[in-house]
Amino acid sequence: MKHYLNKCFIPCLLMFCSTGLAQETKHLDEVVVIASRTVNKTDGYITNLKGMNIVKAKPAASILSFLPNISFEEGKFKINGLSVSEIYVDGVKLSDTSELNKIPGERIDKVEVKYLAGAENNAALSGGSIIITLRRPENGGFYGSIMGNSEWFRSCGFGNEDVGLLFNARYKNLSLYDNMDFGHKKIKETAEQWQAEQDIQSLMSNSLVSCSVNFRNRISLTQEFKSGVQIGGSYLYASSNPSPTTKTFANNEWTSISEVTNIHLHEGTIKFFMPLNKRGSSIEVTTDYLNRHSNNNSLYYIEEENTNNITEQNQLNLWKFKADILYPCNRSLVFKFGTSAQLLSSQYSPSGNNISNRFNTSTKTTKTSGVTPIVYAVAQGKISKFRYSAGLNWQLNHIGFSDLTSNIHEHNNQWSFNPIIQIMMPFGKRKEHSLMLNYKRTMSDIPYSAISSAITWKDAYNYSVGNANLKAPSSDMLMVGLSMFRNKVTLTAIYAYSHNRIYWQTFNDEINSNILYTKPINISGQSYWGMGAEYMEAPTKWWNFKFSGRVEITPENLQIGTTFYNKTRFKEYFSFNNNFEFTNGWGGMLNASIEPKYQTLERTYHTVYSVNGRIYKSFLNDNLQFAIDFTPLANRRKLDRQIGTSKITYQNTSSTQYVGLSITWNFSKGKKVKVNSVDGIQEYHQTKDNWE
Repeated sequence: MKHYLNKCFIPCLLMFCSTGLAQETKHLDEVVVIASRTVNKTDGYITNLKGMNIVKAKPAASILSFLPNISFEEGKFKINGLSVSEIYVDGVKLSDTSELNKIPGERIDKVEVKYLAGAENNAALSGGSIIITLRRPENGGFYGSIMGNSEWFRSCGFGNEDVGLLFNARYKNLSLYDNMDFGHKKIKETAEQWQAEQDIQSLMSNSLVSCSVNFRNRISLTQEFKSGVQIGGSYLYASSNPSPTTKTFANNEWTSISEVTNIHLHEGTIKFFMPLNKRGSSIEVTTDYLNRHSNNNSLYYIEEENTNNITEQNQLNLWKFKADILYPCNRSLVFKFGTSAQLLSSQYSPSGNNISNRFNTSTKTTKTSGVTPIVYAVAQGKISKFRYSAGLNWQLNHIGFSDLTSNIHEHNNQWSFNPIIQIMMPFGKRKEHSLMLNYKRTMSDIPYSAISSAITWKDAYNYSVGNANLKAPSSDMLMVGLSMFRNKVTLTAIYAYSHNRIYWQTFNDEINSNILYTKPINISGQSYWGMGAEYMEAPTKWWNFKFSGRVEITPENLQIGTTFYNKTRFKEYFSFNNNFEFTNGWGGMLNASIEPKYQTLERTYHTVYSVNGRIYKSFLNDNLQFAIDFTPLANRRKLDRQIGTSKITYQNTSSTQYVGLSITWNFSKGKKVKVNSVDGIQEYHQTKDNWE
């Protein structure tokens, strides 16, 4: 969803009453079992994956696409076509979904999918959540996995080498969780850009080469006491040093941009949990701090001449404080209420030499600050056959932007009451069907990364710049869902109306008309309709599949610049996932997807498709596994943008075919244990223009 589905309100639609404490299910007889492995709840479902063939010799990332309503599109997990807001593994919130590639599927016990973010969360977290619970070892106090992989790409040869370690353990009442990853990544891509205006045409050829060494480790410790009190903490450190070099030939001239970036991220979390009485009342307090620091050195060349040398420093600090109280009234009604506050501070500091005006770079030192307080209340229960969850929160977004170079200061306040209502009713003789109705109002997070005046060059003829006048998007949404025949068939219909949607408008550079740039703007008053269907089946013991299709309808009725848009746009998406399990430890999967050509405002996105698969062989009771991943057929994105009478076409021409080899060793020892962990509650959000 490269248009506003990605940019604004559509990531706002499916997740309700998320991250509730486990005590809720002790007091609400609200779940309805409609299949041996799936439990439908008011806010989503839980599915048990023990012994299922879809988990064999696959990472967790590959397994999720076989579950109801989940897909993997454009590098993102989605629920009913809407971007997932949060993914948890044993209570640990993942800030990078690539971690799922380091978790063997056999380690997964169950997966819970929540459709809408509850009132207890920031109103921007609305695109659904996936909560993965890992299996407990049959024997011993620890278990883990060591995984290594290497990939060969037709475009650049061997490109990705990676080693990962997952470790879970408990000694008496002390729990330990550690997830570590170290790897090397190489990218080599080619692209072309055409510009056509009447009888004038131009062609740009572009190549990109980038290498990076990445390291990531999260360690979590939790101490439990006999009273039920839990005190825990976690620390996350991640670093990378991408060094992309882009070379471009256009207008009989060679230009290049060479960058070296060092990125460091730290996050520390402390959590305190205490039961208040035997009925299940409890209080939980969490404090979280996140720091992201990056240094970027960019060299700009025209032919062999160095024309610009820019050094940029970005510093982001996030603090979050959260307190939640759970109060069960009886078996049919539970209240949850609390408050939270997030504080933001970011600064951008450029320096360097601007020898030529050919490359526009920022010279302003800017600072962005923000505070987001939230107060909420939630009630969850049942009336006859109806299961419901209703909540309300009040949220304030205060944004401050300062141009420290010119000593200019601006402020913007937005506040909103955000109601959330979800109703679920099972029906049928064995309650094998269920009907859901959801309403939610959202207000997105402070778009701090898009407010900055920093200029980001994609290549020598395309860059993006922020907008200090941006407002946080909001939307009103309604969803109806129908699940039939024990989740074999699901139907979904969605309506949403956006306010202050962020859209990246394209402009010609004022100095050089051959150069294009995009800038985020707010537009309001757009509606969206979406309809989806999914069918899951297991025709034989060795084969099961999932077929899904979706259509999105966007009526346009607005003016941007001097152009008025009044078309009705359609976007479609289809996928076909197949899993195979044969004898003697052999198996595999084969998946295909297609997104036909669609248009949004002045942009046209041409058809993309992909066919990929995996073949695996397991040894030693599945403790040792070899797998080959492959993509034999795929088509990269081609994008048209209309600027006045000119049409700009950009196409990534690099090959997508690749083959990867992975080896996994699973180990465990000791008595059966339950592992607790502490998760960070923040993450780095980047609002940017998506090209593919």
